[in-house]
Amino acid sequence: MDPIVNNHLINAYKDLESSLSQAYTDLYFCFENGKLKLVLSTLHNNIIECFKKMNSRLPSTENSNNHYWADDSRKLKFNIELALYLQKEFKDSELSFWIDEYYYNVFKQCLNFLKSSEGSEIPLGMQKITIYEAIPIFVKLNSISNPEVNKNYSLDLIGDGSYAKVYKYYDEFYKHYFALKKLNKKVNDKEIQRFIKEFNIMKQINNPYILKVYSLDENKKEYIMEYVDFTLKEYIHKNNSKLSSDERISLGIQIIKGIKTLWNKNILHRDISLKNILIKQYDDIVVIKISDFGLVKELNSELTSENTEIKGSLNEISRLQKKGFNNYDKSDEIYALSRVLYFIATGRTNLINTKCDFLEKGINDNVKNRYNNLDDLMRDFKHYIKKI
Repeated sequence: MDPIVNNHLINAYKDLESSLSQAYTDLYFCFENGKLKLVLSTLHNNIIECFKKMNSRLPSTENSNNHYWADDSRKLKFNIELALYLQKEFKDSELSFWIDEYYYNVFKQCLNFLKSSEGSEIPLGMQKITIYEAIPIFVKLNSISNPEVNKNYSLDLIGDGSYAKVYKYYDEFYKHYFALKKLNKKVNDKEIQRFIKEFNIMKQINNPYILKVYSLDENKKEYIMEYVDFTLKEYIHKNNSKLSSDERISLGIQIIKGIKTLWNKNILHRDISLKNILIKQYDDIVVIKISDFGLVKELNSELTSENTEIKGSLNEISRLQKKGFNNYDKSDEIYALSRVLYFIATGRTNLINTKCDFLEKGINDNVKNRYNNLDDLMRDFKHYIKKI
């Protein structure tokens, strides 16, 4: 490391020594330098602590108390100036980083009125600041979360849903394709919360059968994720006549393992479908990728909306209309999953006159007769494929 750059880092570390915090180091995992990671985590912690207190005075109006306390004013000014200083001094070095566009603008706004003594007067019209608890304020340069991705790379539309669009682009730095999911412009607050929740849940799951997401830009309402080649529906339709029994079994097992991972984390997907299960094509193997977590239900959370509109193309709509989508449980997940597995086994979506033991049990009208665990469903799925 350049000695001057290292000296700047050591000085910053010493300046922050009394307030060092590891609270946000997970957000800065992509930085290899441990000392820099701790410095950025500390700056992140100090800044949002100050912003939380400032938010108690916001939005600022003629009738509100617009005085920002002296200690917090001094602390915020120091940390913002240090962050901007490090960004400048680390430019073109191995420690280089950029500041999130939204926070960069907030920093500049704050420096116009923050004082080092006697407190500061917040200007009229300043709005509450979005607190980044799960989003990094400082981002490593040359990462796929480049804020100029829309400008630097040509985006090709590959998916258009009711509340978001998905684009494909080629990253010249990584020599690799990625996908960008972007919320439509006319969305409500509930859909924005759903979008952010979807990203955060997928981000916390490290499993080969769950689609990987990389970075979220909450201000632009978009996130970057891995690009895959096909939906399950496209893949089966294209290859149904030549898929072997072992290949079908492999696909089914991967899906079940992915769902089992979610269940072990007390998560129900609630939107298992032939389009939300994707296929990643490698040279000699295909890998399942479960995607679209916008309707997930966290069993230990009270945040799932009780009035959620019933969705999901393979869900048992009539039953869910009676019980309510908020009461969706594992028996409902088994229903949709059984239909997906039947499609993998046969290439058929029509359930009329089917003679399939695992399907009959998985979608049985009497919920008590359905599978109560995924291992039994996997066993019967494999048995069915081997005998057809």
